[in-house]
Amino acid sequence: TVMYNPAVLQVRSVQDGSFMAQGGLKPGFVQNVDAAGGRLDMTFTRAGDITGASGGGLLGAILVDAVAAGSTTLSLSGVAAGPTGAPVSLQFAPATVTVR
Repeated sequence: TVMYNPAVLQVRSVQDGSFMAQGGLKPGFVQNVDAAGGRLDMTFTRAGDITGASGGGLLGAILVDAVAAGSTTLSLSGVAAGPTGAPVSLQFAPATVTVR
């Protein structure tokens, strides 16, 4: 989940990255943008996966448009599970975007 100020930014498009396609799997990807509420939810799945994805790579890409001058914090949160269903630890750091 990415939270942002919709008075400053508008999500134009969302794409999945290559990270979840490791090993030749076709990952599932679902996105939901709440433009009025300033919320983007993304869900990534690897059906039938027995090894999981590891290392680094692009999970997803978000293209935004500036709506008005100002600043907004991109607040990220989420949960993840490995192939056995065990929780995977995630770390997120907020980022500030300033539109002039």
